Amino acid sequence: MNLAQAMQQIVPPIQTLKQRSLHQPGGETTMSPSLIALRDDRVIATVTAPRLQAVVSCAQTFAIGLAPQMLVIAAQVNLPAREVRDELAAQEEGEAIAYTLFTAEKEASLAVQRYAVRDGQVVFGPPERGRPDDRTLMDELAKAMSQEPLDPAKVARKDEAAAAASAGQDAAPNFIPVAQGRIAIDAGTVKAAYGKVQGIGGTALYVAADGAEATRMLAAGLPQECLLS
Repeated sequence: MNLAQAMQQIVPPIQTLKQRSLHQPGGETTMSPSLIALRDDRVIATVTAPRLQAVVSCAQTFAIGLAPQMLVIAAQVNLPAREVRDELAAQEEGEAIAYTLFTAEKEASLAVQRYAVRDGQVVFGPPERGRPDDRTLMDELAKAMSQEPLDPAKVARKDEAAAAASAGQDAAPNFIPVAQGRIAIDAGTVKAAYGKVQGIGGTALYVAADGAEATRMLAAGLPQECLLS
């Protein structure tokens, strides 16, 4: 998945999130930052929270549990005016959404999408490649994506493991099929991310491919409020 393909998946939901941010209680209009995980060439999970650091703290959870092709952090930024300097082009002052991307192949990118609010609606410009002044977010995503993902072929049956432990026995693990293991890890990963941000008004969502996958995710322990289908 290249940058253009990834942006086609990411931009529409983030634009919707930005539009909704104009109508928050108390007159707040700042869009909360989001962490997005892509796998199988589509968005599979997101975390959104008012605090950027809380969102960043979920990057390693997603990287280990979801084995993503790419992790992306989308956040509202204020672009300062800048004259041409070094290798950087001139920049006009304004508001934008910055997309920081890092792939499983250890490739990093930044895209910036300017916007303006007119008559209560957000008008977006096209996303353009950017160059970060601060590489902190890229470094955090790189650190997360350097972790080894969990192996869905090595998920033991909980009932048998619990029964053996209750009897004081050391039983050889009986692994569930890979497809079931993938569902179990995905459900547990999104649930864990939700636990990190729930207390500050954050959300974590798993985007099910279809109704059958949604049913399997709920059966694996994913909270209903974390399912998008």
